[in-house]
Amino acid sequence: MTEPTPIHSMTGFGRAAAERRGLRLAVELRSVNSRYLDIQVRCPADLQPFELAIRERIQARVRRGKINAHLAWEEESQPETLPQLDEEAAKHYLAQLRRLAELAQSEAAESRATLSPWKSFFARFKGLEHFNVGIERVLLAKLPNLFRVQTAELDSAVAQEVLRVGLDQALAELVAMREAEGHTLAADLRARVEAMGVHLERVAERAQATRGEGAERLREKIAALLAPGTVAEDRLATEIALIAERSDIVEEIVRFRSHNAQFLDTLAQGGEVGKRLNFLLQEMHREANTISAKAADAEIAHWVVEIKEEIERLREQVQNLA
Repeated sequence: MTEPTPIHSMTGFGRAAAERRGLRLAVELRSVNSRYLDIQVRCPADLQPFELAIRERIQARVRRGKINAHLAWEEESQPETLPQLDEEAAKHYLAQLRRLAELAQSEAAESRATLSPWKSFFARFKGLEHFNVGIERVLLAKLPNLFRVQTAELDSAVAQEVLRVGLDQALAELVAMREAEGHTLAADLRARVEAMGVHLERVAERAQATRGEGAERLREKIAALLAPGTVAEDRLATEIALIAERSDIVEEIVRFRSHNAQFLDTLAQGGEVGKRLNFLLQEMHREANTISAKAADAEIAHWVVEIKEEIERLREQVQNLA
């Protein structure tokens, strides 16, 4: 006999860290309720080419729920970033500095008095055609956009390996948590369905006990409204029987029992049961409404209210199941 497939909740959390050849990746997965499978991935730019593979790996283990996947290189293992001189920008700066020195010399000749406070500044650019990089390197280093930051190329094979290991470990933890919570929810659902079955049997017993009473009360009300002999007795009996039949709730009780049995069978089979259980609860609620409308008895009405309350509690729990 095969083992039943575990029931999974849609709520879960998984975290893992994997390391290969100095690259250390942290993976965090969070799962919450959703009608369908919705995967959202946040990862560094150098892992974005693998986003489709990440989604496919998650989809292979999880079928329903909103999954937030966050992947990040741990600080000490981030691919090294190296500054690189932008030669075009450096040439442009040197040309502009030479031009500035030329302008300074030209203006100084015309208005030395006005430019005297700037002598020390323009003196730095005198003779820039023989610009001494050794002397002026501090000034040049402060100029914007002179250096580009280039990230060291990521080894694709190593990245895929560390990604696979980290994601699989986080998924295993996420699935285990979803399964553990699903087991707890399934036990609670069984207990609530059994309690609802007890209420339903009380309704059935009360309906059986009051079947003759309803017809007799109806006969008395009609007799009080009509004069004797106005309606033939056989005709009156037929109409009373038809009315009593329309108020009979035996069929609804039978269908309700069937829904309860199917609910418990579905839980026993396991797997992805959330949508099927939600459908069965809708049918249970429909039968409860019909019983309430047809049965003109205060005690039955009381037990139907109890049944509806259990159905609402069941609905809340079923929303968490995959």
